[in-house]
Amino acid sequence: MSARVPFLKTNLFFILVFSQCVLFEPKLNKVPDAYVREEVMNAEQKNATKILTEKIIKLNNEVTNQRKANALTSQAIKISQAKVNKHAAERDLKRAKESYFTLKEDSASSKRYLEESQMFELERAKEETRYKTWVQKEKEDKAYLEMKEAALGEMIAELELVRSEIAVKFQESQGKTPADPEYVKKEIYETQYAEKKSDARRRLSDWERIKTEAPSLPKVNLEDSFDDSK
Repeated sequence: MSARVPFLKTNLFFILVFSQCVLFEPKLNKVPDAYVREEVMNAEQKNATKILTEKIIKLNNEVTNQRKANALTSQAIKISQAKVNKHAAERDLKRAKESYFTLKEDSASSKRYLEESQMFELERAKEETRYKTWVQKEKEDKAYLEMKEAALGEMIAELELVRSEIAVKFQESQGKTPADPEYVKKEIYETQYAEKKSDARRRLSDWERIKTEAPSLPKVNLEDSFDDSK
């Protein structure tokens, strides 16, 4: 009974971790929980699983929050684009009225509509700059999210590698050998970790490149996109 308690305790902990983490990589190989037994872990493995698990939970929360932020940015782009179109339509309407009153030789009305068309053009130009800034932000934030997701994949793969080492130790303590069909093959998890690590480095480079290649835009207050008076 004493051996079963730490087993349940350990695996419930891992179940809790992975229930919080959306494994966006469905092909990720996982070590069967039944072989990850606390009684065969050394101090280094216990510490590694604890630290990696805590980091995974923290990083998964960051990924979740970034996905929400990206969804908000996507909606903000729609709002900004609509405002650009609205200001352009208002400008065109005022220009048409200006032309009408110019033909009518009503200089006072013509002047008023000219000034109003210029005002709407100015607002359109300002919002267009905000729109371009939103679009660039979305591009950078998408790359940032992909980088974070790749880092999460790398961290989970590293944890699975540690778990595979524990599983092998447990299976060997039970007299299992590599010839047994259910024997955990550590090399699978080594390869998986190397691939995830490589992908994480590539995603980091992509994010840095996108930031470096970002066009130079005037400084704007993006919150003005939500101000109906602007």
